[in-house]
Amino acid sequence: MQHYIKLKEENPEPILFYRLGDFYEMFFEDAKLASQELDLVLTGRSAGVEEKVPMCGIPYHAANSYIQRLIKKGYKVAICEQLSDPGTSKGLVDRGIIKIITPGTYMDENQDAKASNYMASVTVSSFEIVILYAELSTGELKYQTLERSLVSLQKALLEQEVCEVICPLNLDKRWKQALEEMGTCTISYQKKTEIDPKDLVLLSEDASDVLKMTLAQLMGYLKETQKQHIDHFLPAICMNKEANLIMDYETKNHLELVNSQSSNDKGCSLWDFMDRCQSAMGSRLLKRWIEMPLLDVNQINQRQQAVSKLIQDFMLRENLKEHLMYVYDMERLASRMAYGNASPRDVLQLVATLEHAKPILELASALESYPEFMNTPSCQDLYQLIQGAIVPDPPLTMKDGGVFQQGYSQELDELREISEKGKNFILELEARERERTGVKSLKIGYNRVFGYYIEVRNGNLSAIKEEFGYHAKQTLANATRFVTQELKEREEQILHAQEEKVKLEQTLFKELLDTIKVRLFDLHALASTLSTIDVLVSLAILASEKGYVCPSFHPDQSVCIIEGKHPILDARMKKKKYVSNDWIMRDEESVQLITGPNMGGKSTYMRQNALLVIMAQMGSFIPAKKAELPIFDRIFTRIGASDDILTGKSTFMVEMMEANVALRYATKRSLILFDEIGRGTATYDGMALAQAMLEYINEAIQAKTLFSTHYHELTQLDQQHPGITNVHVDVKEQKGEIEFRYRVVEGKADKSYGINVARLAHLPKVVLDRANQLLRDFESQGVSQDYQPSLFVMDQVEPKKSEIMDRLQNLDVDSMTPRDAQDFLYELKKLADAIEE
Repeated sequence: MQHYIKLKEENPEPILFYRLGDFYEMFFEDAKLASQELDLVLTGRSAGVEEKVPMCGIPYHAANSYIQRLIKKGYKVAICEQLSDPGTSKGLVDRGIIKIITPGTYMDENQDAKASNYMASVTVSSFEIVILYAELSTGELKYQTLERSLVSLQKALLEQEVCEVICPLNLDKRWKQALEEMGTCTISYQKKTEIDPKDLVLLSEDASDVLKMTLAQLMGYLKETQKQHIDHFLPAICMNKEANLIMDYETKNHLELVNSQSSNDKGCSLWDFMDRCQSAMGSRLLKRWIEMPLLDVNQINQRQQAVSKLIQDFMLRENLKEHLMYVYDMERLASRMAYGNASPRDVLQLVATLEHAKPILELASALESYPEFMNTPSCQDLYQLIQGAIVPDPPLTMKDGGVFQQGYSQELDELREISEKGKNFILELEARERERTGVKSLKIGYNRVFGYYIEVRNGNLSAIKEEFGYHAKQTLANATRFVTQELKEREEQILHAQEEKVKLEQTLFKELLDTIKVRLFDLHALASTLSTIDVLVSLAILASEKGYVCPSFHPDQSVCIIEGKHPILDARMKKKKYVSNDWIMRDEESVQLITGPNMGGKSTYMRQNALLVIMAQMGSFIPAKKAELPIFDRIFTRIGASDDILTGKSTFMVEMMEANVALRYATKRSLILFDEIGRGTATYDGMALAQAMLEYINEAIQAKTLFSTHYHELTQLDQQHPGITNVHVDVKEQKGEIEFRYRVVEGKADKSYGINVARLAHLPKVVLDRANQLLRDFESQGVSQDYQPSLFVMDQVEPKKSEIMDRLQNLDVDSMTPRDAQDFLYELKKLADAIEE
């Protein structure tokens, strides 16, 4: 207990898993916390004080699932292991913390294969912020430099879905508090650390001092928590915003690029929809392509040409797909082996991947736009070294051996033979002793306490004579266990051989991992090529399935998409055919003002066009008949109504903040989507703001803008501003009923149809009638008359009458039998009588 307390004082933050025999045990406050979070029974343990100290524990072999649950909740776990053999230790077993598992350092086979697990090291200088992102399970390092702004830092961490942030101890208190209040990631602190010279290879020669400091902070933290130097990181890559279409955190959320905002189980992000990848590393790369579309037309064309070739050559696509099915997550396999926590099954998965790597690279040579594929190392020499080493169905751990194939090591084969002979000797001895004693039920067994023993049931003890040399070792209720001199001598040989065999297998496995580790960078290069091929095949499969077309790009600003469709809705709508829409804007047009009723398809049309731009610039084919596009440098969105309760921002405030970002940072080559800007405030305020924004975008920015509104007065702007044009969603009205056409056509809408939409929602008739009356007043006089509900009006909405109407509206007449109809009429009569009374 003194040792436990000492370790806890040195590591106060993590929950301490203290190894005692076959259990990890927790004490004091850790025990109380773990028992609550893991639903464990809280007990007590004597610790030299009057009262027992709180304690709970878990079996060591089941620790992974418990650790995973704690990590998901943002806790850290320190693992204290027995460092010496309890069987040979005198006094207390030597114990020590072998690693501290944190949300950012958690690596396990059970984690989501398609998800990245980023931790971030942050340094705030006097004028900028440097963030270094690290993915321990894949060895990925990337960094970005931001303006010195707390909001910019928070958005960057949210955008990359960072689960742990490492900050300097001297970080401003207000920033510390703001980061901790975010609630999306664990905040860790690290004292200032000097950079290890051998880590400088991870940075370019011209790396700034702040970036070096940020890397030193990360590596220092990892060394403290992982108790080893992490040497499987790849060189850090700059997140160059100049090479990619920029979208902020809100835009990616509004467009549901990688996460669906729907609470419905059928909610689907663009990533979910497009993912036809065969490997987890391919899926992760596809996600990066969606989040970071390209600006370089040559790079886009390179991807398009490869996808086009795969669409045209069915056999090439199918052969590649067949081989890719056997490709495992090589990025994480290589990193686990370098980190030292790989299992024999990981080696088998690497062997299977390398076996199919060569034919994949040979097939991919047909993709002429990617000549670099031919220079990728196939690692076939490594494959020859490690294939055939591991048995086809190895155990999960190295604890009991049995991992290597016969013939891999002569020394191991010899130890196996000795061990096998020993087991055969035991069987022969058992048969011989049965013959010698005449006891047919005699058996030889083994346990860890007594070793090998001869067991004789009590009813046969009289047959055991003194000259047999049997020495009683243990008495049971119904039997006695004996040993003989011959058995003890052989026992030592057998157990020694088994022990040596396990030790040798552990040594051989470490040597095997070291052999693989030497080729780490070649394996990562191969993994990068295989994942790229996987994504290209995935895009070709999608385009082939759906009949997508290849978009083209031009240097001017005109947009021409003919019969474009929303990719997800088009695929999801089974009963009803999705209505395609053109998006055409001339070079000199800046703003397309969209009017029409709610539910008419305005927001869908806007989202659809943004998704088509993203798909096109990531190199994918798109759902349209024809597409000619400019290269967009940024996309800004303000779609939907949402407030931010935690920071006390209203819907209107959030709306204005998001609009401000677009107005400040958009360029002529940007795309802006504004959905009903100004609706969160008074009518005239909102209309004035909307008009001012439209005029500013048209005159000062000239970015391509889709602007939906219910302020019909704004549709007059096209007369003073040639860059603004009107379109509207088509609606057919007949006898007060409306039919949505979901077709966007030129011109402005003549009315809003709000009352018609309310009728579709089955609002009470009295409310609809009064709304129509007020609407006529507004249109004719511009002012409203006071609304004085009469008793007659109140009578109309009596609950019983509403119930009758509801019952009638929900009635399925065609499925009723005559008896059902008669019963239903009796029920209606009863309800009507109740109203009369």
